[in-house]
Amino acid sequence: MTTAAGPPAAFGSEADLLGALFSPAGRADPHVILRSSALPGCQYLFVRDVLRDPGFAAPSIPPSSDAAFQLLARWMMRLDGDRHRRLRDAFGGLFTARRVERYRAIIAERAAALIDQAAAAGSMDLVADFARPLPFTVITEVLGVPPGDREGLAAALATLNRGFARQRDADRTAVHAANDAARQMMSYFTGLLEQRAAAPADDLMTALAAQHAEGEERQDLIANCIFFINAGHQTTTTLLTLGTHLLCTHPQALAALKEDPGRWPAAVEEMLRLITPTTFTAATPRADADVHGVSCPAGQARLLFLAAANRDPSTFPDPDQFDISRDPNPHLSFAAGAHFCLGAPLARLHGEVALTTLFTRRPSLAALAPPDITASVPIRQIDHFTVTWHQD
Repeated sequence: MTTAAGPPAAFGSEADLLGALFSPAGRADPHVILRSSALPGCQYLFVRDVLRDPGFAAPSIPPSSDAAFQLLARWMMRLDGDRHRRLRDAFGGLFTARRVERYRAIIAERAAALIDQAAAAGSMDLVADFARPLPFTVITEVLGVPPGDREGLAAALATLNRGFARQRDADRTAVHAANDAARQMMSYFTGLLEQRAAAPADDLMTALAAQHAEGEERQDLIANCIFFINAGHQTTTTLLTLGTHLLCTHPQALAALKEDPGRWPAAVEEMLRLITPTTFTAATPRADADVHGVSCPAGQARLLFLAAANRDPSTFPDPDQFDISRDPNPHLSFAAGAHFCLGAPLARLHGEVALTTLFTRRPSLAALAPPDITASVPIRQIDHFTVTWHQD
């Protein structure tokens, strides 16, 4: 992946490449589409340095009549300047590495409970029974969503994400359902914010209510409650599911982790690199720019394929190999610069604790079939993954 090489004829631009990720082949495996591309948006150094450059603005989206995309336009990852800083300040305090460490025991306890629920069956759908409910429960608890409301919220989020994944379908049924889900969730969190203003509790919603935001600022806070639950569980679901598959198909790596549990943090970093739950992002130069010899005209958005950058052989030797000893491992799965993912410490902790618990309690765990991967844009989405184990 060097700037000197020309792009493949089939994908003359990053926009063409993005379109191909919506194809059946691209949905199932983005690397089928990305691995041969020499476009700048697939090169590690270009992607990293654009993300770090304050001369590039966050990826905005065009105005839309769809409520789902109006919601998306308010999410922190789409904002810049004071509006972005206010939101990072509002949410960021709960996601420092020190504070997140408090959740280690909670993640381990809830992971064990989910695993034990399926013990007698000898198998489970890892997505539905483990990888999705675990991070969802933790992040909704941090935010302050009452347990009785979580099932409905999970269904609405799933509908929203299906709409995003199917936005280019000729049939707009999925987008229309996502619009309804977006309106439903905005209304729900408006009500929850009002409840916490009247009756404070020990959660993030109470801290947000204490800011007494009004107008557009209040709408931004409400929209980003949805963003933090979505970002805080969907990408982690992908990490846990595909991380499990990697370990099921790489028994030597699993054996090394069982022999030396101190290697788990490095293994999770390698999973993050290889999986790259968020496939791509974008950035727009505020003024004409040149990045590693690539001309970036002002106002023209650049698509940045994190999944491709994380497998650039000029930065990562043997990039398609799962190597838990890889060092250094400067992957971009959490982006970089001003928009580096606030939830990165919590995602890393989930990967380490949940997967350790899973393979400790079910040492004979095996994949019955490959994961059913149904989308790769904007986030890799897995609907089902059945695993089995020997009964004790």
